[in-house]
Amino acid sequence: MEEQESALRRLLRQALRFLGLSGIGWLLDFTVYTLLSLRFHDLTWVNVISSLVGASFVFVFSTRFVFRDSHRIALWLKYAIYIGYQLVLIWLISKLLALVHLTIVSHTDWPLLISLAPVLSKMLVTPITMTVNFFAMKTVIEKL
Repeated sequence: MEEQESALRRLLRQALRFLGLSGIGWLLDFTVYTLLSLRFHDLTWVNVISSLVGASFVFVFSTRFVFRDSHRIALWLKYAIYIGYQLVLIWLISKLLALVHLTIVSHTDWPLLISLAPVLSKMLVTPITMTVNFFAMKTVIEKL
């Protein structure tokens, strides 16, 4: 029982640290996304680029401050695996983001809401990516 409680505490500490680093990574991602969305209208590609910037930041710092590397395979290979996973996830999330954006834009005639639709869409899909990324990174770093 005590061992389960300790494992749960460790998981909670990891989740909180990951949340903090992911918050910084998200700000980086969100800044790049916002700047690119002002210039380019294909939100799928804008999100892919900005998300890779944020994901790389989070990977680098999470391997140092959140997760314990199992050292079973080289860290650079884990990064390659994680980025491969990220590309698939980012592509799927980007499609979801585009769908959310389209839904917002097609269901309102408020100019302010329409102008904020790319940002609102990003904010709505972010909790999904954060949750999935925590468990994916934990698996890649600690299990591989």
